[in-house]
Amino acid sequence: MRTLLAAILALFLPARGAHRSAAPPSLPLTVCPPAPEHPPVITCPRPADLITADGMPLVRPYVVEGERERDERDRRRLQRERRRAAVLATLGQDYVPVPWEAAA
Repeated sequence: MRTLLAAILALFLPARGAHRSAAPPSLPLTVCPPAPEHPPVITCPRPADLITADGMPLVRPYVVEGERERDERDRRRLQRERRRAAVLATLGQDYVPVPWEAAA
């Protein structure tokens, strides 16, 4: 009985010596047809300016996450402004939000 290492090597290494497997049969010689005078025109099914991603993301995940966080901050800020306006309206005051550029 052979050892485990010998069995594994027999799978990956070619046989040696008298027990070597026969050479693969050679392919029959065929005559190729003559080349056409004009090469065939290859049409592309897609426009040339289309870039395919082949399953890869076009935008890095950290960019998407940053935009998502920014959108969430803006949504929370607008919600606070609406609540503040509602509370001030119950007190009879008008609320005019100050633009963030002017507040800084």
